[in-house]
Amino acid sequence: MFDRTLLQSAWDRAHAGHKELQTPEQPDPGVTAFAQRLPQCLKAKPLLDVGCGRGRNAIYLARLGFKVCACDLSTMALSVATALTPQPATAIRWQVADLAQLPYATDTFSVVVCVHVLPYHLKAGIARAMLELRRVLQPGGWLYIDLLDRADAEYGCGPQMEPNTFLDLSGVPMHFSASQEIDEWLQGLTLAHSERRNLISSLGQRVVWEVWATK
Repeated sequence: MFDRTLLQSAWDRAHAGHKELQTPEQPDPGVTAFAQRLPQCLKAKPLLDVGCGRGRNAIYLARLGFKVCACDLSTMALSVATALTPQPATAIRWQVADLAQLPYATDTFSVVVCVHVLPYHLKAGIARAMLELRRVLQPGGWLYIDLLDRADAEYGCGPQMEPNTFLDLSGVPMHFSASQEIDEWLQGLTLAHSERRNLISSLGQRVVWEVWATK
């Protein structure tokens, strides 16, 4: 497993440059599409945003009526997210938490989202995280995750830590997945939707797997 303290420090540095934000950032388009397709009966149910960062998805989902818990390893990210939460705020429970050991009871949440988080771990860390995401998801609940594909522009950049995992400039591991790995990590879940998307960013072509699953 990658050192938790190093990972936390890297993410604190990344989020420190956004302390002056005045309004929440736009939610991830994959999350908005996912939320719009969820069964109506899940609205107002408990939802967990794992690795919530500066809160863009958590705030959006709370506005839709979900009872949102949002956690992140970075205290800096949560500080920014709390400051950006509109007042009077829709209640969001912000919490520092490690993806490898989530502080929630088994079968707690009807919906779990984990966006731009899983790729930034070693392969064993992703496997461990998937077990935790599945554990806290209620039977019948819905999961949204995304992963980087090996055709991504950053594949091969930085020192190789293990097969298909490289250390980026900020000192964070980046793992690039293949479809067979994703199938392994989804054991115990039922795949509802899987899409390999090509996105354009300042870093070049991003190739991302968006995955929806049910328990």
